[in-house]
Amino acid sequence: MAFGEPRHLEKRRIVLTGASRGIGRESALRLAKAGAKILAVSRDADALARLAFDSEGYVGQIFPHSCDVTKADEVEALKEVAEKRLEGVDALINNAGSGVFKDIESLSVDEFNATVSVCLIAPFMLTRALCPLLESAKGDVLNISSISAVSGFPGASAYCAAKAGLEGLSRALVEELRPKGIRLTILRPGACATDMWKSIPGEFDFEAMIPPDLVAEAIEFLLSQSHRAWTESMVVLPPKGTV
Repeated sequence: MAFGEPRHLEKRRIVLTGASRGIGRESALRLAKAGAKILAVSRDADALARLAFDSEGYVGQIFPHSCDVTKADEVEALKEVAEKRLEGVDALINNAGSGVFKDIESLSVDEFNATVSVCLIAPFMLTRALCPLLESAKGDVLNISSISAVSGFPGASAYCAAKAGLEGLSRALVEELRPKGIRLTILRPGACATDMWKSIPGEFDFEAMIPPDLVAEAIEFLLSQSHRAWTESMVVLPPKGTV
């Protein structure tokens, strides 16, 4: 492949967290259909098994791996699994996310910390652990952020803080990883029609939100880009507004 040409996803080795539902599930299926080999990571082993079953017959392959990405020992073990099952890592997609949505007086410190652990500390640990493999492959890191990183929402203080922190971490790592040949991109979707919204108090127009498969489309595009173009951030918004 000549320098500057689009990169095909066939046989690309990808670690994808939060793979059991929503954006992660749609992305795993889309990338596997394009020929990628994916280590699909989630705490939900049953959902991962269904994901692997649903990808049967695709050009690529999905390897389910049950893991709690907030635990340092399990992240280190994940690195060994990636080396064994994928024989290297061309891309890490930090997609796992969760949040506790309560007003500040009702939100406990443990609930705040739990949100930050999934949305911020886990991407830090995963990127650190997989950095040598990504450097060998001159690979990509995609950090899936949220419109909540730049817009405040009542009852979402923990989630907004965690996603804003993820973008701060990402901006530093863009520069730190660049000399290693690792391209890091922040992907910031607007409101996306996922199950997480069902845990948030209030009524929402799901028809006005971005469907998860369109975020998966953006992920495929970013991973297919030539390394002559380093897209450091991308925002995907619904056509009806900026939520």
